[in-house]
Amino acid sequence: MTERVDSHFGSYVHQAHAPMSTGDGPQFNFYLREAVSRLANRARTPLAIAEDDRRWLYQRFIYPSGFRHARELLRDHSTVLITGQPGSGRRAAALMLLHELSEGANSFHELPDTQDDTADRALDPTLIGKHDRMLLDLSSSDAERYNAVQAELSDFRCVVEARSARLVVVLPQQFDYLRRQELRWLTAEIDRPEGRKLLLRYLRRDGIRPEPADLATPQLTQYMADAAMRDLTELAGLIRRARDSEGVGSSFRHWCDRAMAERADSRRPQVADFIAALTGRRRALALALAMFHGCAPAIVLRAANSLQSLLEHPCDDRPRLDHTDLAAEFKAVEASTDKDGGVRFRSMGFDAAIRTHFWIYLADLHEQYRDWVRDCVTWQDLPQENRTELIRWFAEQCLASGRPQDLWWLAEQWGEQHAGRLLADICQALTEGLNSDAFGRAFRQKIYEWSFWAGIPKDLRQALVLVCSQVMALRHPDQALVRLHHLARGAGPHDRGAFDALLAVARKSRRLFRMLLGRLQPERWPTDAAVLLTMAAEASRTRGLFENPTVRERLTDGWAVVLRHRPHEEWRDPLADWLTAALAAGPHRETLLTVVVEAAARTSGVLARLHTVARDWVPAAPAEEAERRRLFTVLERRIDTAHGIEPTVSSR
Repeated sequence: MTERVDSHFGSYVHQAHAPMSTGDGPQFNFYLREAVSRLANRARTPLAIAEDDRRWLYQRFIYPSGFRHARELLRDHSTVLITGQPGSGRRAAALMLLHELSEGANSFHELPDTQDDTADRALDPTLIGKHDRMLLDLSSSDAERYNAVQAELSDFRCVVEARSARLVVVLPQQFDYLRRQELRWLTAEIDRPEGRKLLLRYLRRDGIRPEPADLATPQLTQYMADAAMRDLTELAGLIRRARDSEGVGSSFRHWCDRAMAERADSRRPQVADFIAALTGRRRALALALAMFHGCAPAIVLRAANSLQSLLEHPCDDRPRLDHTDLAAEFKAVEASTDKDGGVRFRSMGFDAAIRTHFWIYLADLHEQYRDWVRDCVTWQDLPQENRTELIRWFAEQCLASGRPQDLWWLAEQWGEQHAGRLLADICQALTEGLNSDAFGRAFRQKIYEWSFWAGIPKDLRQALVLVCSQVMALRHPDQALVRLHHLARGAGPHDRGAFDALLAVARKSRRLFRMLLGRLQPERWPTDAAVLLTMAAEASRTRGLFENPTVRERLTDGWAVVLRHRPHEEWRDPLADWLTAALAAGPHRETLLTVVVEAAARTSGVLARLHTVARDWVPAAPAEEAERRRLFTVLERRIDTAHGIEPTVSSR
């Protein structure tokens, strides 16, 4: 899919430090802003559930065979299961099925594909709201998770129907043999749309209108027939970039040839012969150039020397002036220096093909590649843009070769000893994994495990807060909230980063607000008490929240626990603020009073303390004293009723 600009991130960059209070100095704050800026460029996943993304996809969507049947199942039974070959556009079809139901619908969200804190169940019915539209993507799930979901799906569907919600589930094709017989009638198979139509739709949305003959070349025809949907959308993006860089004066065929050449697989046979003819030193130089493509000659040379040293490759013991110079070395690997001073291969797409060749055909060196990248990123004088490209290309190869653990390892290594300097690099490594269709779930699971780690390095902790709040929260806000909650619980007294980010995610929707309220355990966690009091202050001033029965119930439960278990000094002022909010609530003030009175009545002696706080609150604002006293009178009657004291009836 072609690249998008995330409009939400302008505010994130502008407020880079505002929501991340860590108590560190200006140098760390600089690194923090760099990390947020890097995330702004890498965080948006192409199929995120944000409404603008769905509209963008809808404008480019080609309805596949099987879509009509899926639509009918969803309409008639509130649930449909989507199956199809990988690369056929199953997830896009699922999103469009739900997008069509916008009229009268409520929240549009993706159900967690990891069990997190609900290990006793695979599906949590409390996540279903009235008229919700929900996506459950199991395409990358393992067999255990798939079986667990199937076992609970019938009961979950009953709640979906009862709440007039809609559910679309994308099934894992690799485990089709495990699909239960009783669920097959709910299944619709999605076939791959015609590649030519899809490519044309994307190109036309970008203002490119090729002639039919332009799409009829043998190479492009074969590619459109065989490529996965995501590869075709990527090709459309490459063609657009070729058009933008060369201008409208050149032809579509030239743009297309350039785009096709940039794909790594187009150069593989040529690269295999090329690498086979090189010496060991020049192979190191070729890989260094592929990983630092477009960098200054000195950087490429340093990277090549570093790789040889790491691999313990024998050095050339001749005097340095007896060696060939860099210009000759670059010429030997079919590269040269461009007008901007960067070194590039002469053939387009050669760098990507070389990276792929080394990871496939020298796979026994995967750990050495990882260690090499770890060391290169720590170079003090390596520009940020070069670090960004290096990590992107390394992540691409790690994930293509099925080694997500290399990125986890790098994140831990970089997080241990660099005082925030590599924060942006840690964030990028994790974001590349989170954005992966194949390994996004594995990265969310790993971040969940890290969120419990008592000895987690400080920079890694800060990176987790950033990627959870600004990357994971876009497509998986429920899972982001769970991980931020655990990070907030484990944070030190002066580190409010996870605390503030947790509340920011909860504020994104009333559903998430209710979800966080339901997770709090103020009797066990001081952090939870602080979160509860902060959320109570917000809810008391938001009619849409305090009028919701579930929110009121959870606030009452939360206040009861706080009043019983937390020190008086913690809740005295928040309770007074609650009364101030009640004063401003007009006809709804008694709703707010009921919450705190019912909460206080659950513990002996707390009603009296509520009375004392309210009494002291009355004269605290002289301009409002008369109105406050009237509210206090209402509160007193409520407290008396809770004590079982009937109001006095005057006799005539």
